[in-house]
Amino acid sequence: MKKELLVFLFIISQLHFGCVKSDMLDKSILEGEVIRVTCASTVVQIKNTEKYGEDGWINEMATDGIKYDNVFKVENICKVNLQMGKTFQFKIISLTQNDCVQCFLYDAPPKVSYAIE
Repeated sequence: MKKELLVFLFIISQLHFGCVKSDMLDKSILEGEVIRVTCASTVVQIKNTEKYGEDGWINEMATDGIKYDNVFKVENICKVNLQMGKTFQFKIISLTQNDCVQCFLYDAPPKVSYAIE
């Protein structure tokens, strides 16, 4: 009886710890699509979670009036090479120093911004 109980507890513990590791990894990797690129900002829409970004943002540089949810401005655009329409995977990181030079055009970017890698 003790042996069966130990085997049961071992199996349950292995299943529990296995799930936690993969869930943590999945949550840290995000998928996004570049929806606008200008000299002043790059805007990305997050596709696989609704946890981050700004909702209801409208690209004022376009005439279509489409509202976007889960969007953000890329803070460290000079560190990543993003092109319009590109879908990619990334992580949100803490920005320690922003040495990116951008133009002074105000293009009404989202209020939310993240550094990514």
